[in-house]
Amino acid sequence: MFGFDMFGFDFGIELGSIGGLTLALLTVVLYLLPSLIAFNRGIELRWVVLVLNVALGASLIGWLVALYLATRKPQIPLAPSA
Repeated sequence: MFGFDMFGFDFGIELGSIGGLTLALLTVVLYLLPSLIAFNRGIELRWVVLVLNVALGASLIGWLVALYLATRKPQIPLAPSA
């Protein structure tokens, strides 16, 4: 059985195999959320967001920077004045 044991503390929650798989899937989706947003929006820097998310996403700062890059408003180039 898959138990919820964090930092050596047993919380007494038995998830079962389906619950464990569900928890693992939700964790991966949450971890990759900035990359999923970037690819869904089709932003120009989506590969940068993916690399940043995978490489530094474990730190909260890296994850937040990736989320910022994925959700910021796209820059519209100014038309040259004639």
